[in-house]
Amino acid sequence: MAPRAARRLLGALLFIVVTGCTLHPQPVSVDAGATFAAHREHGGIAIDRLEHGRSGRLEPPSFFRWGGKPTFLLESEGQTLAALWLAGSDVTVRSAPTETAPAIGRVRPDWDDGAIRLSLEPHDGEPLRTDVLGRTQPGEGLSTLTRADQTTLDVRGVYEATVRDRRGVAVGWLRTRISPYQAAPRIYEAVLPAAVSPPLAAATAAALDAEIDWIESHSVNVYRGNGGDSLGHSIPIGR
Repeated sequence: MAPRAARRLLGALLFIVVTGCTLHPQPVSVDAGATFAAHREHGGIAIDRLEHGRSGRLEPPSFFRWGGKPTFLLESEGQTLAALWLAGSDVTVRSAPTETAPAIGRVRPDWDDGAIRLSLEPHDGEPLRTDVLGRTQPGEGLSTLTRADQTTLDVRGVYEATVRDRRGVAVGWLRTRISPYQAAPRIYEAVLPAAVSPPLAAATAAALDAEIDWIESHSVNVYRGNGGDSLGHSIPIGR
């Protein structure tokens, strides 16, 4: 084979390998006991675990959003399961990508001195509410996932909250892991009651992801001196 042809063949093979790795990223390891799991990816949220072992993805319906279009579509196995509209950390879930489609539910945030709680409100069913997300391991940051002033380094950590029914009884948990040193910069895991539908579970991850976006964008970036840069793009300087 001529040298030029060999170089072309080698280039084509490298392109296939790189493209394949890009389109098929390595799976993210999640808690074996979780009934729902997801992680942040470029352009959306990959759903690692729905019910019955399914996976899926939350991604924008198009590059541009206009005219009441949803923020995300939840897709799994070639089907659109739901549409999500985000307003800050508040998420409305409908069965189709039109504002007149039947409502599935809503995830609504509230704050305790800057620390977020989430209310899961199925359209037909009993609402649930989380405690504030508390840091589960010692770290440099504050003890909760909070909007209080802090740096991008302080936000890193593992945070978990108990999920409670309207009587205050614990019925599950919600966790997020935030770090540039893991397989994905943000990983979401939960144990949720069977009454929480897959779209509402996915909306919970979307709400929490939007809240972390807000916290990161308002935290002091230790690499640049101001906020606005995701932890997933920070330059590692040590664990």
